[in-house]
Amino acid sequence: MAKMGLQFGLEGNGKFCKRQFRWEFTIPEVAADRTVGVNALPPEKASRPQLAFKEMEVKHLHEDIFYPAKPDWKPVTITLYDLAHSTNPVWEWVRKIYRPALNQYVFIEPNSPDFIKECNLSLYNGCGTEVVERWIWEDCWCQSVNFQTLDMTQNGIVMCEITLRYARAYII
Repeated sequence: MAKMGLQFGLEGNGKFCKRQFRWEFTIPEVAADRTVGVNALPPEKASRPQLAFKEMEVKHLHEDIFYPAKPDWKPVTITLYDLAHSTNPVWEWVRKIYRPALNQYVFIEPNSPDFIKECNLSLYNGCGTEVVERWIWEDCWCQSVNFQTLDMTQNGIVMCEITLRYARAYII
């Protein structure tokens, strides 16, 4: 029997696909961190990094020529289930540099492990048994936090959305 030209690695045994629901995003002491157990918040949604290159324009006779220049890493948004804890892990992360009750901003050193963290995203195979892709976000920090709205007419789960800024990301 002839094949229909779909030999792109899709004729495997089902373990070849990366699935949207087989992943783990880890922010130490904030999200899905096994070292602190249930005191971290589990993620509902996340995304992989987005990269764009700024361009460099070169004037050449009667035309403009463009070349890729600096990489521009876009912020990543992650949505966490806001579980009932004595303290909110995201708020505790924010408190490392900002304490609104005291009207105090705490200056941090660059690369301070208190606020600047290394985040990880692991994607698992179709069976969820082994890591097929692992992203590292270097020098990651919380750019914004959205504790989201509450609504007495809804019965959904309370979520917390954070936007992460980082220096760079790569796959290992």
